[in-house]
Amino acid sequence: MKKSLVSVVGLCLAAGVAQASIAFSFADPPNGRQLTNVKDGVAPGISLMTYDMGAPLVFYVDGTEESLGVLTFGNARMELRFELSPAVTIGGVTTAPVAGFFRVFNADSGQDIVTGRSNDGAFVRVAGTNSILFSSPDGFTYAEGPELISWLPSGQTLAADQEAVFTLTDVLVAGGGSMFAAGGVFKDFAANASFSGTSALVPAPGAIALAGIGGLLVARRKR
Repeated sequence: MKKSLVSVVGLCLAAGVAQASIAFSFADPPNGRQLTNVKDGVAPGISLMTYDMGAPLVFYVDGTEESLGVLTFGNARMELRFELSPAVTIGGVTTAPVAGFFRVFNADSGQDIVTGRSNDGAFVRVAGTNSILFSSPDGFTYAEGPELISWLPSGQTLAADQEAVFTLTDVLVAGGGSMFAAGGVFKDFAANASFSGTSALVPAPGAIALAGIGGLLVARRKR
């Protein structure tokens, strides 16, 4: 019986460690700049970044590594709220803390696809390129919406190994000039944005528990 129990525990641990990934993405939609930043929009020195929820997105969920194919939402939308603190530049690299969330949903059904949330992301500007970066070591998390849950294999869930990147292009600063006012505060600006992100897939805690119970029952029968 001891050998059987050891085997069951080993299988459960292996299932929890084994990971493959799925990827999320959308390209910048046409017809203008959808991303807007408002100087002091949250508080003095803290700007508010939002996204046009009326802009249609083609949102992809790529599960080819899991042999799931690609799920395409041709009429998605995004709600976004980021708070940007003042930036600092060191060695030619400009960074700023970013906190907030984004929610992608299917406009046809009204149901959420996926939501990302972080209190410790980063705006990064290098040689004129601008990105907003989130990752799980910084506390970033995805939450599956009903649209994604119904597509994922039974017993599978998003793991803690997650990341997201927004790439800002064609930035138009109100009044021209630099994106930053005195003290590194972000000015008013509009920009285009594309998105990519990944998350690992692992067995849901409930699935692991059921596998363990099943293994114990088999072990007891064999005893």
